[in-house]
Amino acid sequence: MKYKSRAITLTYIKQGESSIISKIFTEKHGLQSFIVKGVRSKKAKKKLGLFQPLQLVDINATLIPKKGLQYLAEITIIETISTDKINMNKNFLAIFIAEISSKVLQENEQNSGLFKFVWEIKQKLYNANTIDENFALLFMLNLSKYLGFFPSTENINAPFFNLETGEFSGKVFNLNIYLTEEKTTILKHLLLGKKINIPQELKSELLKDIIQYFRLHHYNLSNITSHLIIESLRK
Repeated sequence: MKYKSRAITLTYIKQGESSIISKIFTEKHGLQSFIVKGVRSKKAKKKLGLFQPLQLVDINATLIPKKGLQYLAEITIIETISTDKINMNKNFLAIFIAEISSKVLQENEQNSGLFKFVWEIKQKLYNANTIDENFALLFMLNLSKYLGFFPSTENINAPFFNLETGEFSGKVFNLNIYLTEEKTTILKHLLLGKKINIPQELKSELLKDIIQYFRLHHYNLSNITSHLIIESLRK
């Protein structure tokens, strides 16, 4: 079945001498994996830059049910970003968003709300004059809302947060799945939309904790590396 759709490029890997396999989040059919032949050759009609992380594009494609790799007929950029809006921090955050998205999305599952969220966060990131220092943390927390396990604020005055249940608690029963009181206080500020300056070391630890939170809710975020790049830029 041939179709047209808005889409968001996520990640790609090299295939053979000149091809790639690209993961693309489509508005109509969810996450799809495409084989794009010859794109790494000098004479390629489709340029490799079109498949960089978090490009907002239009695609013409063919959906073949039960087939792992789909066919991509055409891809075009929808929005170009002014060069004065681009910097290294934004690019690495885009890589982070794309990598996390590629891990949590399921093939062939349409999710219009989540698509809109990722689309708009790319626009927000590159249109901003300044980036919120807690951007990565806020992205992860907001993403959990679309995946169905946003932290409960029902008992938010309690001093500890349970990563396994997603709830605040007055007691700690297992140190491995509870945030410290200090980290819990930071989390409360983020959930309530309050501005907070977080020391870099604590911010890095909390990002790892939130990644663990995703794992405890059955989203495998193993082998991600982009969060380490983000951390290195701020040391």
